[in-house]
Amino acid sequence: MQNNLSLNCIPKYEPGIELVDGVFTPEHEAFRNSFRRFIEKEIEPYYKEWEKAENGYPKALWQKGAEAGFLGTMIPEEYGGPGGDILYTLIMGEELGKTVGGASIGPYLTTDLMTTTLLEFGSEEQKRTYLPQILAGERSWALGLTEPDAGSDIMAMRTRARRDGDDYLISGQKCYISSGMTANLFLMLAKTDEDLERGPSSITMFLLDDPNAKGFSRRRLDTLGEKAATIAELFLDEVRVPKSAIIGEPGRGLNRNLAHLMPYDRAMIGVRAHAMAQLAFDLTVDFVKTRKVFGQTVFDFQNTKFKLAELKANLMVGDAFRLDVLRKLVTNQLDMATTSVIKLWFTENVYKTASDCFQLHGGYAYMTESPISRLFTMARLETIYAGTSEIQKQTIAKFI
Repeated sequence: MQNNLSLNCIPKYEPGIELVDGVFTPEHEAFRNSFRRFIEKEIEPYYKEWEKAENGYPKALWQKGAEAGFLGTMIPEEYGGPGGDILYTLIMGEELGKTVGGASIGPYLTTDLMTTTLLEFGSEEQKRTYLPQILAGERSWALGLTEPDAGSDIMAMRTRARRDGDDYLISGQKCYISSGMTANLFLMLAKTDEDLERGPSSITMFLLDDPNAKGFSRRRLDTLGEKAATIAELFLDEVRVPKSAIIGEPGRGLNRNLAHLMPYDRAMIGVRAHAMAQLAFDLTVDFVKTRKVFGQTVFDFQNTKFKLAELKANLMVGDAFRLDVLRKLVTNQLDMATTSVIKLWFTENVYKTASDCFQLHGGYAYMTESPISRLFTMARLETIYAGTSEIQKQTIAKFI
């Protein structure tokens, strides 16, 4: 099944322009450099402090991102946005993958990817209401999808939206929600009575914009990695939303709204995971060349050289795959099978890389203060969230 990217998501290139990696314009690269400086100034010096804070990184960090021009990059000019494309958000994910702070705070700012859902399926009223707020940093996103008994098996969802006059009352529980503690705009998935009649794949998406609404509560989860992130469990007890809160067509929240978002998300995961694998490798090379054991550096042992050579070979394969993913993305050629391959290969490779690098760091790796420890725990998550490796294999097998 081919995905059709629309609006301003696909880059528009001027004839004769010089591109980096065949896809990035000089404007993209200037944006990359600007975001890299932002990470160095606003995240790297503070993430250890945020790991010990009650609610992870502060909400003010989102506002700072907006003030620096990193939010709503794909919002068209008619709504006050810069009219950028999908690559700007992807660049932020990749640059966060290149830093230890990025592994600590999780998908900060890249949740703005969900703005594409609002742009594609939102009503004019919804766009006029929320897009300016997103640009101003007043709104931050979270996706209310995963449930205790419905993780990779989305169709087992139990959250219900019961009709009450012109409103819906949503009841259910969501868990492992990225940015769940700081978000104030949720894409909330639930099954209406009509959805239950239509079949298991029929799910409706609602915009929930009031985290203080009666019946809504949340609890921060203590996670193995992403210690500065704001991952939460959400509880909904007859939370009232108007009928106008439905985004897109009723019953099409899964096979249309989320299906539209998936290629972006998988490409984002792939390039970020690859950047993190490269970072783990670089940190390890530096470590083994200075750490001495039995009168020689760890690098001097043949086992170390062979292991690093193997990791380097996989990184070079990943470099080529990354370029292929980027070029397919900007030419609208990412189909469902390819997106699952992206999720499977890059996340399994970053986990293997981080695990091997962890071993080469010895006892230092087991200290949570070590950079490789943070990369290792984040890499472990990569093979699980957004569809486990096993689910990706099932999907790929359908196209064989």
